[in-house]
Amino acid sequence: MKQRTITMSLIITLGVPSLICFLVIFYYFFRLRHVLLMNRINHHVILCILISDFLLITTELPFTLSYLSLGYVRSSKLCLFWIYWNYTLPVVSLFLTMYAAIERYMLVFHKQIIMKHKILFHYIPLGFVCVYPFGIYMYLILSFPCGSNYEHDVAALLCGGACYLNDMVQSIYDTVVDTMLPAFIILIFSLMMIGHVIVRKHMVSPSIPVSNTLQRNRRMILQLLGISSMTLMTWMP
Repeated sequence: MKQRTITMSLIITLGVPSLICFLVIFYYFFRLRHVLLMNRINHHVILCILISDFLLITTELPFTLSYLSLGYVRSSKLCLFWIYWNYTLPVVSLFLTMYAAIERYMLVFHKQIIMKHKILFHYIPLGFVCVYPFGIYMYLILSFPCGSNYEHDVAALLCGGACYLNDMVQSIYDTVVDTMLPAFIILIFSLMMIGHVIVRKHMVSPSIPVSNTLQRNRRMILQLLGISSMTLMTWMP
C-alpha cells in the first residue's frame, strides 16, 4: 500500500505540470498553425507525438491511478481496454519517433526528395506508423485466442498483462518488431545524423564555422537528438 501511494504521488506530481505544458504547446500549435503545420512538414510528426502522449496522460493514466489508489481494477471488463491502451499509445510514440529520426535525416541532407514526393515519403509513412500499433495490438490483445480458461488478475498491475505474451511466436514478434527494431533504427539514424554533421563541419572552409545546410537546420537537428535521446533512455533498457 505504501509503495502504491508513493508511486501515485510521484505520477500526480509529474503529471499535472506535464498536462499544463501540453495545453500550452497545443495552444501555440493552434495559434501558429499556418506557420508550423501548413508550411513546415517536419512539425507534423511532432504534433502526432504530442497527441499520442497527451492521450496517454489523459485517458490511460486515470486507470493506473485508480488501480494504485484501490489496489484492484473495478471490473474485469476494463482489463482488456486498459492493457490495449497501455500497450498501444507508448508504441505509437516509439514508432513516431522512429519516423521522425528517418524523416529529419532526409530533410536535412536529402530535402528535395521528400518535398518532391511528399505523399509517398511523408504522408503515407506517417499515417502507417500512426495506424500500425493500433492494428497489431487489436489483434494481439483483443482478438488473439488465449484459451477459455484464461482470466485477468484484477488485483495485479495491468491485470497481469496481455495473454499473448505466453505464446512464444507472438511474444518474440512483439519484442523484436514493435520494440527492438524501432529503437535500433532511432539509434542508427541519430548516430548517422551526428556523424554526418561532424563530417560536414570538417569539410567546410576553416573561415566558415558551419555549413549553410547545418546552420539552416540546426534547430531540427537538436530537436531530433533531444527526442531520440529521451526515447532511447526509456526503451533501450
